[in-house]
Amino acid sequence: MKRFLNSTVVPWLAFLLVILISVTLRVRITGAEQMEYCRKNRYIIAFWHSRIFYMPYHFRFGKGLYALVSPSADGEIIAGILRLFGISSIRGSSFQHGRRALITLAKTVKKGGSAAMIADGSRGPANIAQPGSIYLAKLTGTPIIPITFGAEKKSNLNSWDRTLIPLPFSRINMVYGKPMIIPPDLSNDEIGKKQAELEAELNRLTAMADNFA
Repeated sequence: MKRFLNSTVVPWLAFLLVILISVTLRVRITGAEQMEYCRKNRYIIAFWHSRIFYMPYHFRFGKGLYALVSPSADGEIIAGILRLFGISSIRGSSFQHGRRALITLAKTVKKGGSAAMIADGSRGPANIAQPGSIYLAKLTGTPIIPITFGAEKKSNLNSWDRTLIPLPFSRINMVYGKPMIIPPDLSNDEIGKKQAELEAELNRLTAMADNFA
C-alpha cells in the first residue's frame, strides 16, 4: 500500500499542488539567451535541491529531458511527479547505484537527450556541489547550465535543505547562468576546481534570484 501511495497517489497530489501554485506566479526571466539555448540544444541543467519546487513546471513537457532521481522512497515520489510533467527519470544517487545511473544518463544525453541534475544531491550537504554534473558534462561534451529561482513571498520546509515553496501570486525570479564547458580530458584535480566553480556560480545566481529590492 505504501509503495502504491508513493508511486501514484502522492505524486498526483503534489503535481496538482505545483500546478495550482505555479499558474499564479509572476515570473521574471534573467538569462533569456541561455533559456533560448536550452530550447534548441541539448543541455545539463544544475540547481540546488532547495530550489526544486518550480523546476518541473518551468521545464514541463521538455523534449527529451531526463532527471537523475534517488532510488529512495522520496525519490519514488519525485519520479512520479516528474513523469506527470513529461520528464523521464533515471534512478540512482551518490549513495546507491550512482556510477551505473550516471553512465546510463550519459548514454541518453549522447543520443540527444538533456539532463537535470541536483547539484548538491539528494542528501546534501545543502549548497555544496557534488561532482555528478561535472562528470556527466565531461563524458558527453554537453554544457552545464546553472539555474535557480527565488520567490518574493515564500515558505521553507523543515528539511535538510530548507526547500523553498513559493506562495500563490508571488513574484519569482528565474535566473539562468552562462554555460559551463567541461573538457573531456579534465583531470581529477581539475574536476574539483570545476565543482567549486559551479558551487560559487549557483550561490551567486541564487543571491540574485532572492533579491527583490
